[in-house]
Parts: sequence; structure tokens; C-alpha cells
Amino acid sequence: MAVLVTGAAGFIGSHLVRALSHLGEQVIGVDCFLDDSYDAGIKRKNASELEDLPGTTLIEADIRRSMPDMSELGVRTVVNLAAMPGLMKSWQHYDLYESCNVSGLQRLVEQSLANNVEHFIQISTSSVYGRVATGTENDPLNPVSPYGVTKLAAEKLVAAYGTSQGLPFTVLRYFSVYGPGQRPDMAYHILCESILSESEFVVFGDGSQSRSNTHVSDVVAATLLSIAAGPMHQPLNVAGGEVITLLDAIKILENAIGRPARIRFEPARRGDQHHTHGNTHQIERLLNYRAAIGVEDGLVSQAEWHLSQRS
Repeated sequence: MAVLVTGAAGFIGSHLVRALSHLGEQVIGVDCFLDDSYDAGIKRKNASELEDLPGTTLIEADIRRSMPDMSELGVRTVVNLAAMPGLMKSWQHYDLYESCNVSGLQRLVEQSLANNVEHFIQISTSSVYGRVATGTENDPLNPVSPYGVTKLAAEKLVAAYGTSQGLPFTVLRYFSVYGPGQRPDMAYHILCESILSESEFVVFGDGSQSRSNTHVSDVVAATLLSIAAGPMHQPLNVAGGEVITLLDAIKILENAIGRPARIRFEPARRGDQHHTHGNTHQIERLLNYRAAIGVEDGLVSQAEWHLSQRS
């Protein structure tokens, strides 16, 4: 029986597919190589590196329009990483976010139910909490961007199918994922490249905003634990164990790369979170999850990846 991973050629998806293959799982990777979020060429490069992995099949498909036949593929678990990411674009392109994050999801859930999928894992985000995300999974959900609104709608849609039609599900709320291969629109990727090219890096706000960043290997580990454990029928936070401000992260990356950053400060952007500190007590208790990568080691690993791309 196979694990179907949507968004398989993206940053997190490609790491997850590699890990599943390494464990001997049969993996069906689905991606539409959407060009609206960032250059689809990066995803196609990821896909080319996944094609020859043992037990892995890659399919180009857009969950908003078509899906491979799950029954023929023997799919038992679905991990839905397909989404339109990023806060800022969501203010101008809401229809795109809604179609990718909600309408496409509804088609995928219907297919999963029709084919008796045993576990549907919906990947969500700390953005559903709002400007500050520091509490438990039971805290109020007040997203402050259209992106966060669509991801919360996705959670509610999956839960509704769980309650009304028996969908066996788990929701994983990832907190600020970083590491080797990070999306080029994300802050640490932009920062590393700006340091290497000696160009300006814009800090929106005063740099005191903080995150409980989660290394990509830790979110993959949490997802593998969820696959193994089966449906939990609830959301679970997935976060790193340390909180760091943006200014402190800049210092670590400067030291790792060996060059100073050129910083320009601009006003804070609407929809940005100010402080996150993911409470992981639930996932620790239920799945025995522990973040393994400290933030300094994790940032160094990302800096080393950027350096390796230029060698």
C-alpha cells in the first residue's frame, strides 16, 4: 500500500518523499509545478532528483482539476502538502489561494473517501492562530492574512468531512519551516542569498519579531510519526524547541557564511506574525515527537546548503 504526497516536488514535499523512500515505503508523488508561488523550474529540478528513488512514482497533476486513480495505485495514506504558500501575495490573489488551498482540497478529500483511504493528513500552518501563536491547539484561531484564512478553512473542511462522513484525518500545523532547499520566497533563503551577493536584505519591522523555527528534518520526522500512528482526528502543532528573533538569526547566518549582511529596515507588513512559540505538548504526548535540530545548527545547515549551490 502506498503513501500519496501532494506538493511532492516542493521544499517540504521533496524532503518527505526522500524520507519515505529511504524507509522502504511505496510513494506516489503528485505535483502540478505551479509557477505562481515561485519558479517551477526549482520544483522540476527537485522532481528530477526524486524520479529514481526506490519505490517512488511521480505524477504531474493539479488537484484542482484532476487526480490519479487512487484505487489503482493502492493508496492507504494521503499527505496533503499541495498549497499556495506565502502571506503577502494572498492579499492580491485571493482566488488563487482559495482554489489551491480549499477547492482543490475538497476534490482530494472526496477522492480519498471514495477510495477508502485509511489516513488523510492535512498540512496546516501556525498562521491560523494569527499575529501571535504561543499557546496550545485549543487557543483561538484568528488569522490575519487571506493565506491564513484559507488554511483555516482547509482545516475546518477536513474536520467537517471527518465528523459528517467519517474521514480518518490528522491536521499538522507546521511552524516556520526552514533548512536546505527552502523556498526562494522565504526569509532565510532571501537573507542567505543577499549575504552571498552582497545585496540589501529588507527587515520589515524592527527585527524583534521571533519564531520557533522548525527544521525541515523535524517536520518530516513529525509527519512520519503521524503516518505510523494513524488518524488522531485533531490538529497537532509541529514546532522547533527554540525561539529566535530575526536579528539573532541574521547574526548566525552572517557568521556561518563569513560575510556581513546589508540591512535596510522598512515598516512591518500587514499580515505578518510578530511572535510564535509552538506549544508541542500534544504531539509529544501522542506521537513522542521531539525536535532534534537546534536553531543554530539548523541555520548553519541552511547556510552550508546555499554555499554548496555556488561551488
